[in-house]
Amino acid sequence: MRALPLIAGLGLGLIAFLPARIALPAPPLAASTVSGSLWRAELADAQAGGLALGPLALSVQPLALLNGRLQWALAGTLSGSVWRSATAQGADGIGGRLGGASLPGLPIRSLDLAGISLALDAAGRCQSASGQVSASLATAIAGQSLLIGSPACAGEALILPLASSDGRLRLDLAIRPGRWQAQTRISGASPAEQVALAAAGLRADGASLIRTQEGTW
Repeated sequence: MRALPLIAGLGLGLIAFLPARIALPAPPLAASTVSGSLWRAELADAQAGGLALGPLALSVQPLALLNGRLQWALAGTLSGSVWRSATAQGADGIGGRLGGASLPGLPIRSLDLAGISLALDAAGRCQSASGQVSASLATAIAGQSLLIGSPACAGEALILPLASSDGRLRLDLAIRPGRWQAQTRISGASPAEQVALAAAGLRADGASLIRTQEGTW
């Protein structure tokens, strides 16, 4: 019986120094290169669902093992934590600013994340989501330059409805296992803006301009 603590400690030690790429929560978290161990890892060109996150450092949080999770604290462009278990994966309390972000149909200067938490099952289906996202436009459209919204689950999809304060500018994102869809809707654009937006692929839909896109990730 006295050997059990020694065996358990040895097992945890071996797990902690496995290559980080074996157990990192991906998808949705991925990177061009992953170095280090599960104890501490460095991610270059990190991405989540195709969204560029930049360089990140991850440090394991051992106490989460008591809840059946491998969990890492984030440092770099984002703060908070990411985790995975035998049946799920996700993030808790993610905050930070992402510059030069690319969202479908809109020129985004930056994204600000506050208290973003989400959980996906093993197949990537949304289980829970909360927090707030603010998207600043590089160029004002219809007099608006800021969109705000909160992520949520709609069936298996993770959705993010972003809208300006007056509702004239909307970007609705839906992310499902392996796929994403985005719809941009703009009302009240000036004639010059309408010409530029039409050239960017938006089409007339009553008094609004609309564009729907989808793809894989």
